[in-house]
Amino acid sequence: MFHQLIGVIFVLVLLVAIYLLARPVTRGAIFFPTSNRNAEIMLDLASLRRGDAITDLGSGDGRILIACARRGIRAEGYEINPILVFLSRRRIRRAGLEHLALVHWKSFWQADLSPFHAVFVYGMPRIMNGLQKKLERELRPGTKVVSNVFPFPAWTPAATREKVYLYKIEA
Repeated sequence: MFHQLIGVIFVLVLLVAIYLLARPVTRGAIFFPTSNRNAEIMLDLASLRRGDAITDLGSGDGRILIACARRGIRAEGYEINPILVFLSRRRIRRAGLEHLALVHWKSFWQADLSPFHAVFVYGMPRIMNGLQKKLERELRPGTKVVSNVFPFPAWTPAATREKVYLYKIEA
């Protein structure tokens, strides 16, 4: 048992070291997880139905993907940090949700977001203008965009609750 604990600690220290070394290479935002409370608010505001498809941009540890999959919603995440991709895929597999949740090791900037009914994002203010333009180009009218903490600067939210913003793409 002691040797297993030492092994787990070693792996965790190694993962942290790799993350700290890889972060400047990936140039993505620092991982700051959505709270479980805000994840629930985000899902409630989106009013999704079983069979809908969502994407989480910068999906981190996969908690939004897992929460959606547990509700019968197809969920795809885009994450550029390989450690977080590994961890979220592992969490999805352990939850038995591989048939509904998937994480791409890819920048969402290169992804086609048009097939989704809703887009979830916890983006930093410096990306919101560019992301807004991408979403306007790619999303169909009626698609919902849910942003945690940081609003889109030129959009008016359809609903707001505790720093979670819901937007709807118009024609």
